[in-house]
Amino acid sequence: MSARLVTKARLRKAAPWVALVVLWAVVSAGVGLLGFVNDSERVTIGAHAAEVSPTFDGHATLDLGAVLPRLRLKTDLPAGLGLNVDIQETDADNLTDLLNRDALIASQPDGEIAKIQQVIQEMAVDNAVAGAGSGLLVAVVVATAWAMVGPRRRRELFVALHSSERRVQHRAFVVLVAMLITIASIFGPGRMRAPEIAPTVWKPLASLLPEVSFDQRLKDVEVAAGFNTTGGVGVIRTAVQTYERSTQFYGKVFDKVDMVGGRIHQAAEGETVALMVSDRHDNIGMDPIAAEIGKVAGAKVLIDAGDDSSSGQSWEGFTINSLAQHFKDLKVVAVAGNHDAGGYIESEMRKNKFTVLDSKPVEVEGIRFLGDSDPTRTGLGSADTPGDETTAQQSVRLADVACDQPADKPISTMVVHDPASFQDTANRGCANLLLSGHLHRQVGPDSKIIEGRSVTTFTNGTTGGAAYAFALGYTLRRPGEVTLVTYVKGLPVGLQTVTVELTGDITVGTYRSLPPDTER
Repeated sequence: MSARLVTKARLRKAAPWVALVVLWAVVSAGVGLLGFVNDSERVTIGAHAAEVSPTFDGHATLDLGAVLPRLRLKTDLPAGLGLNVDIQETDADNLTDLLNRDALIASQPDGEIAKIQQVIQEMAVDNAVAGAGSGLLVAVVVATAWAMVGPRRRRELFVALHSSERRVQHRAFVVLVAMLITIASIFGPGRMRAPEIAPTVWKPLASLLPEVSFDQRLKDVEVAAGFNTTGGVGVIRTAVQTYERSTQFYGKVFDKVDMVGGRIHQAAEGETVALMVSDRHDNIGMDPIAAEIGKVAGAKVLIDAGDDSSSGQSWEGFTINSLAQHFKDLKVVAVAGNHDAGGYIESEMRKNKFTVLDSKPVEVEGIRFLGDSDPTRTGLGSADTPGDETTAQQSVRLADVACDQPADKPISTMVVHDPASFQDTANRGCANLLLSGHLHRQVGPDSKIIEGRSVTTFTNGTTGGAAYAFALGYTLRRPGEVTLVTYVKGLPVGLQTVTVELTGDITVGTYRSLPPDTER
């Protein structure tokens, strides 16, 4: 009997705390969910500014404005979570160029999908925190009021409420009826009238273009019914065909990587392999291919020698998103090229946890790196604009830093965009391997011994297959090249190029051993 009384006493004491926890949870969930549903975020997606907002219709819906149809695709996310993407302004010159650009980005969507997922996750976390704070505030206010009233006053209030229970119930009934009448007067007539605009009817995109073949991803895309203008359908048809050409070309190249895998030098015990890319110039179609080559080789580091974009504009953030997504398992060491200048591309690199070289030695996977971004700024089709220093001045400055390193911590690898920026370091023999891009053609490897130290210079060809400053397309304009660099104990010991030809074939270069230091 006494144990039962003790248990009841404990329950009475615990009841207020349990009630507070339940109150906190209910308020937190309600406020957080309400905030999440009504939240939105303005971001750059592909070549557009866009506003992303969450929904619970189980679809990702793209609102492309008044001229083009709305498109949607199932998300297959828990709780029917979906999102609406309101596509807004862009810097494209005309609609056809814009749609073609979008189609090419859509052919390798992993980077943009990852970015949207991150935005939605951040919205959810922000609103969950806001909801938890609101719930805590309500719980504190209720607990404070409960304590201030005191047990005696609470008993008096309970008695008063109990004695007038019937009267309270009667008044509550009257109030409830009044509320229902008010709600009916507001919403009822509108519900009884036929809507002026019928609900959106969705149908497969393939029904809009029955003569076009669709891959599995496009077969699941739906289009808002009623879009049948001749000009608009023609633009959509061109974009779909561009998308199909891109996925077919790069998809076939990707499948060939395994066929040549036996000729790719793979990391042996004690070796560390880095994959080098440069001059991608927005061509994200090459990213999964380069990533697969790195995977076959067992690469642990990605070396990015710059010119990932064509003009360094905010709409080109997709190129860094793609790089980050496809090489998320590798540590990335990067510099920005002359076409990346302006700060935006470097900022996106840092947001994605790239190690951006800035004239200070850093060690990644046991490799001592030194380098810096290109000081020159070049827009798409515009002339060079001088920066704070010339490449010649940068070359001297970096050489001073490299040559000032202690003997037991030498610079293993220098990474710059323009080979002119490593000339002084190479001539003075203050780094073992000096890497660059910029020229869109391979130069080297050229090796020599300076005062007992092995020095090799190498310029990688264009990974994006760029003839000029823009490489985004459904095929390559020049062969696309990546280079595998093999290290032992942090020092470079070998190079091997892998090239995607214009035909889509893959050429694996000969593995070239680098000469060792004679005073090692």
